[in-house]
Amino acid sequence: MSAREKLNELKDLWGFKTDNELADHLGITKFALDNWVKRDKISNEWLLKIGQMTEKKSNSDDTDLYFIRKTTSVKASAGGGNELEGVRSYQTGELMPIAKAFFKVPPGKNLNSMEVEGESMMPMLRSGDWVIFREDGAFAGDGLYVVNFSDQLMVKILQLTPRGMLKIVSVNPNFQSYEIDLNETQEHFKIVGKVVKSIV
Repeated sequence: MSAREKLNELKDLWGFKTDNELADHLGITKFALDNWVKRDKISNEWLLKIGQMTEKKSNSDDTDLYFIRKTTSVKASAGGGNELEGVRSYQTGELMPIAKAFFKVPPGKNLNSMEVEGESMMPMLRSGDWVIFREDGAFAGDGLYVVNFSDQLMVKILQLTPRGMLKIVSVNPNFQSYEIDLNETQEHFKIVGKVVKSIV
């Protein structure tokens, strides 16, 4: 999506007719907004701010949509060290509109969406399906999760075994499932959040 298209989408969402109205709402000059269009680029800092403002708007009663941040499953730039990248490193700056009726109850905050890649979760999830997950970094009972494994986001089933080990399950029998001890430091594995909805 170009910067112009993104700004037009925001004007439609917030009910503005002109770029001047949009600039005033964002707290910037019309000149700065014109530069975004000229360069066809909105900085990551401003994309994050706009995303936060959009979430506030989407949580009000005057819209039937939630706007959920999109993430990419593969990190665009290489990371270093043993610390796994936070989910913000994977955010695209784009938003996915989802009808509020899609959720039985309000899904809460810190939601992200991610496109599924690969065949490890077939037939439950296929490549190209989407999941919506709550970014809290916690294990909240057996279920479907987004995890960070060696700086790559992926979708897996997590189950706690009677021995206190966390089983990481690939539904497709052609892919390996494995266990880890959550009490030990995990250099290459981190829970990102539990999936609250799948879009298949």
